[in-house]
Amino acid sequence: MADDDAVRTEAAIERILRTLVDNEHAARRTLTMVPSENAMSGLAKLPLLLDTYHRYFFNELHDPGRWHFPSGAPAADVETSVTIPLLRELARAGHVTVRPLSGLNGMLLVLAALGGPPGSTVATIAQENGGHYATEGIAGRLGQRVVTLAGPNPHELDYEGVTRVVAAHRPALVYVDQSNCLFPVDVARLVAAARAADPGVLVHVDASHWMGLILGGVFANPLECGADSFGGSTHKTFPGPQKAVFCTNRDDVADRIRQAQDYLISSHHFGAVLSLGLALAEFRDLGGAEYAGRVVANTRRFGGLLHDRGLPVVAAERGFTAGHQLWLDTEAAGLPAREAAGRLYRAGIRVNFQDLPGLPRPAVRIGLNEVTYRGLGKAEVEELSDVFAAAVTDSAPASVLAARTAALRHSVRTATSPDLTISPLRDTAVRLCLAALLDVSPEEVPDAAHAA
Repeated sequence: MADDDAVRTEAAIERILRTLVDNEHAARRTLTMVPSENAMSGLAKLPLLLDTYHRYFFNELHDPGRWHFPSGAPAADVETSVTIPLLRELARAGHVTVRPLSGLNGMLLVLAALGGPPGSTVATIAQENGGHYATEGIAGRLGQRVVTLAGPNPHELDYEGVTRVVAAHRPALVYVDQSNCLFPVDVARLVAAARAADPGVLVHVDASHWMGLILGGVFANPLECGADSFGGSTHKTFPGPQKAVFCTNRDDVADRIRQAQDYLISSHHFGAVLSLGLALAEFRDLGGAEYAGRVVANTRRFGGLLHDRGLPVVAAERGFTAGHQLWLDTEAAGLPAREAAGRLYRAGIRVNFQDLPGLPRPAVRIGLNEVTYRGLGKAEVEELSDVFAAAVTDSAPASVLAARTAALRHSVRTATSPDLTISPLRDTAVRLCLAALLDVSPEEVPDAAHAA
């Protein structure tokens, strides 16, 4: 490499590292309240740094004749004997797959496997009732025709209308796909309404936003409500890696998913699967159910506190929300949602703004899932509501509010995350991280660096 090239490479790496350092400093002083994002423990991040990140794994049955990609073999048991059994247990499902890469990839898999061949009809939730923007587009690219299920307002579904739509269009699949939603559909009622018209219609629930609340037992399990399957991403209300899962109790549905995924997913991001196993173990054994309950309690409380402080929280007459999302129509008070989000950003609070069902203009979308995972309880949520309201109304200097946000960030301990401060596991994890960074074996990590 020429000297000039070496200088440019070093400068580029230095710039990237500086950006990462700056981002980490900022992240440790801020609170993210975007409903579609969450954090996970440092321990769960470990497989993303190690050799497992680079490996393929296809041999779920451990067939000696199928180790065509043998580098995944040493860690294979973590997927087959830990991650998958944990997911089956928490999802109360006989069949699961952890191969989908993301929520949208999982959507593609389900539509391709269960939605029927080109020319078939798929029923989805209308965007006006919270349906995902991408469902119709993905189905269309598979040659499927989409009909939508709607209701009298953004927060209710017309269940008699579901029966009429299914009777008129005979969809192969009803794909329940709420992403912008304060009050999720009643899955049992929806299944009954669809089956009243067609007893054989398949119903799949995309639970991306509700995954942590379902696995934590706060929301009803869709399979126990009569759905044929459910799935979705594992990084919203569930505090795991950016991945997705699929769950069913039907042998035939599981077979169709397996056949389709062989052609739609090659690398299933093995490191993320192992990360998911750690996150599932933490969730089951370190208070996942309590965390899920606190998400809903914190969200409803936060909605009431913002309302009491004069902010225009949507659906106040309904109790604000049933889950982890809140919507704030700041423009009703003369403040564009983009500017409100900017004020909150300067105060150390991250939200997103977008078009939301039933509102004629963009609004602020808030989630209490990550701050609850970070450990915020009743007292901290009240302090957060003060900071939040002061930021939106511009009634205190942003620097002062940002300092209060940083204090909140450091005042609590993360939920479901193992306490490794005095555990031998901490030493092992730190040594593995340093070994990966230095490109040496764990035994070669310098003692001084290890102690640091």
